[in-house]
Amino acid sequence: MDVVFLTQLGIALLLVLGLLLAVEVGFHIGGRVRGSDAGKAMESGAIQGAMLGLLGLLLGFSFAGASGRYMERQDLIPNEANAIGTAFLRADLLNPPFAAQLREALADYVDHRVEVSRTLRHGISADALAEVERDHARIWDAALQGVKDNPTATVSVLGPVNEVIDFHSRRIAAARKHLPGLVVGLLLVCSVLTLGVIGYASGLAHRRNTLMTSVIALLIAAALWTTIDLDRARIGLIQLSDQALHDLQAQLGSTTARPSD
Repeated sequence: MDVVFLTQLGIALLLVLGLLLAVEVGFHIGGRVRGSDAGKAMESGAIQGAMLGLLGLLLGFSFAGASGRYMERQDLIPNEANAIGTAFLRADLLNPPFAAQLREALADYVDHRVEVSRTLRHGISADALAEVERDHARIWDAALQGVKDNPTATVSVLGPVNEVIDFHSRRIAAARKHLPGLVVGLLLVCSVLTLGVIGYASGLAHRRNTLMTSVIALLIAAALWTTIDLDRARIGLIQLSDQALHDLQAQLGSTTARPSD
């Protein structure tokens, strides 16, 4: 089985077990103090409602932020593919030798981008980033040589080429946007304490509702896991789709392989 899947499954199970353990600990504490103060049950009920509301608010904002960052990263992929495709077409404005160099450089760049995306689950290496930088230099040099030979194509060619390079920086910046570790820690602590208070209230009432507390624990764990997984959509089960780059790779491969007239 996929190592990433097993890792994510383990994290999900740990979340559920941790929350259920918090309920159990809270239940035993509540059972020990039961009867010492009749007002404790009413107070714990109010605190329980307040903590559930706070947890819901924190989870809602965190999920919305993670979802927004996911959509931003996803939108950048087809936009980058479109930019590369435009630069590839604009190469036709250059004289044939320089046009062929630029098209070949762009096709190789797409191959490298697809390969980097395929290995991102295991972390991007410095060598892969260095390879991308070399591709950028090669593309830019090919474009510069072409426009020196045909200055009238300067704006039409260099603009799209510059856009291709810019999209790499945008994708790197978007990939580095995550929920701060402090926020993730706050979500975990708030979840554990909330489930602990629920268990505490059950202990005070001397009434265990295993089904309901298990459902709440599962829902909170699922919301936490989904938020964290969505926030890091290259190393978890939720993945970004690189189909636009794969389609472009096939298109450029067939174009560059086509014999010239």
